[in-house]
Parts: sequence; structure tokens; C-alpha cells
Amino acid sequence: MNVYKNCKVIFPQKIRDCIVLVNNGKIIDIVDRYEEQETDTIIDCGGLYLSPGFIDAHVHGGGNKSAMSESPEDIIAMAEAHLKHGTTSIVPTTLAAPIDQLKKVVLSIKKASEESKNANILGVHLEGPYLNLKYKGAQSPENILNPKENPPEELLDLWNRILIMGAAPEVCGGFELGEKLKKRGIVASVAHSAASFEQVEEAVKFGYSDITHIYNACTSCFKTGVFRTAGVVEAGLVLDEITTQTIADLRHLPKGVLQLIYKSKGDEKMYLITDGLEFSASDIKENTVYTQENGMSVIYEDNVMKLSDRSALAGSASVLSDCVRNMYKIVGVPLYSAVRMASLTPAEVIGFSDRKGQIAKGYDADLILFDENVDVKMVSTI
Repeated sequence: MNVYKNCKVIFPQKIRDCIVLVNNGKIIDIVDRYEEQETDTIIDCGGLYLSPGFIDAHVHGGGNKSAMSESPEDIIAMAEAHLKHGTTSIVPTTLAAPIDQLKKVVLSIKKASEESKNANILGVHLEGPYLNLKYKGAQSPENILNPKENPPEELLDLWNRILIMGAAPEVCGGFELGEKLKKRGIVASVAHSAASFEQVEEAVKFGYSDITHIYNACTSCFKTGVFRTAGVVEAGLVLDEITTQTIADLRHLPKGVLQLIYKSKGDEKMYLITDGLEFSASDIKENTVYTQENGMSVIYEDNVMKLSDRSALAGSASVLSDCVRNMYKIVGVPLYSAVRMASLTPAEVIGFSDRKGQIAKGYDADLILFDENVDVKMVSTI
């Protein structure tokens, strides 16, 4: 049995000193005192924080590997690159692409999830292709489709671990898509959308329950003539039925906006994502131009990825430990809340909260150790 002692254990609503007992990849008990046995493996944590491993539910790549790769080995390498930074579970996230290409990618991620021995590859997140061209962001415009003319069933039938699909509900067939996703247990997330507040309210009735990277590539209090119209952002902040993916790299969103989201949603409805590209969890040089798997040219500048013409952000180069650190040290939320938004909350959104996302008896022993600066010192997975 592994005995984690001398640690500050992070729970969803508190932090306290205790001892965590692990056997065969499961947490078997959490105690204040324990009499060590000769057969035990003692891990003296040196007063560091013992945290559940982070779960990144929206990540496009890492370690110079893309989630759009048709090679399972690349997907595993991507997951292991993030694992070194405390992300023990990922949901590889696709870009808008032809349906036939997406089918190959889904099967690649499926095989990687079966073969990965260290990092947990929980399923797949389809960002698109059913997006609004007006808010394409860094998505390739020629690959943006509508679900009425390009039905999703052939894609969705491939694997029962398609966990999230990001779509614009206002496009032709978008509401009906939400119904199809909900029936399959897939999270329908409002993504790259020009919807009004009222359209998002209607979308909730059709099964939408999440906002993809809130404030990025979506409407926010826009003008219609001389009057203001509330948009996707306002709906995400106001509607209790909706959870919000949030890129907390301090590039996509500033401190004040992160504080607003947290104040509106709390740590049970706001969760942290990286939206990291293949350049995340890697050594990347400032001012270098790259070409993504979708053919879009991007540049790493000001610690974030931009389209090479600098017309829009293209995704982050961060890891989740960066986002947790920012929420704790800069935004000012309690450390246990910052950790919850990167562990238990995403686990709840994607349906894994019965075994992942917190340090609790019977849960998977996906554990990490980090210091006061959220610099990860140790990672252990099942």
C-alpha cells in the first residue's frame, strides 16, 4: 500500500493535513493517524499540497503533437506531455474538419485511450464542425458545416465516449442537434456562436448546457441598431443550467473578467480549460510562426497563440497548472476552488465524477503534489 503523509490534502471545499492510503490504484482511506506496516511504501510529501490530478476537457494538442493526428501514438504523446504538468486526464479536442477526417481522428483517439498506460484519455471533444462562420475564430472556414445538410449520426455512432460537442445552436439544424446530443448523453456546448441571449435560452430547452471558452468566439452584449442585445456571454453568466469553459491563461481573458465569471458561476459551474494547441506543454519560442493541422498559420507571441495576421487569438500554449496558479495567485480565489475548477467540476460535466476529480475513498488515485506556487513536483496515476 502507498501511504501519502505529511501533506496538505486539497478537498473540494477545504484543505487539511491528513494521510491518504492508496492500494491498487484506488484511494482506500483518508485518515489522521496511521500505523505504518513493513510492506507499505511511504511517500513523505514534505508539507506540499496533495491534489487530485487535473482534467483538461478542451485541449487540442501538446508536446508538439495534435489531437487531429490519425496516429494513436501522437495522441498518447500529447497526453503524456500534459501529464508532466499535473493533467492526469484529458479529452482530446478536434478542430472543424470534413466528417470523414473527423471519423478517422475519433478512431485514433479511441485506440489511444485503450493503449495509454499512464495518462487517462477519457474520450473525445468535438469542437465543430457545426459552428457559425461569423465567429470562426481560428477554425478553418471551409470546414464549417451545418448539421441539417451534414447530419452527425455517422460520426456520433463511432464511439460512446464522445463526451462534448461544441456547436452554434442558431445555425440551420442547430437546435435539433442539441436534442440528438442530449439523447446520447453528450454535452452540447454553445461554441463559436452568434446567438442572442434568447436563442441560448431556447437552446437550453433543446439540450444545450455548456458554453465553450466563454467570452471567446461568441457574442457579448452587441448592438442591434441603436439598442443593446444580450448574447451568449450574458446567457452563460445568468442561466443556472449552463456551465462555462474558461481559459484562465490571462491572455484570452483578463483578471477582472475571470473574477466576474467566478462571481457569477462559482466553482461548481465554472471550469478551467487550456484550449491548448500542439505547442502547449512544449518548449516554444516567442515570435515563431507555425502551421496547424487545419492549415491555419499561427504565431506564438505575448505568451499566446495568434493567427499569423494577428486578427484573432488561435488558442493557448498553457497547461492547466498555469490556469490554476492564475486563478489562485492572481484572480484571488481560494486554492481549493481553483483546484475544483480543474478537477471535480470538469469531471462532473463529462460524467466521470463518480471516480475522478477528487481525493475521496473509492476514487481513482490520480494524485499530484505541488508547492505554494502550483509548481508540480510529482504525478501519480492509476
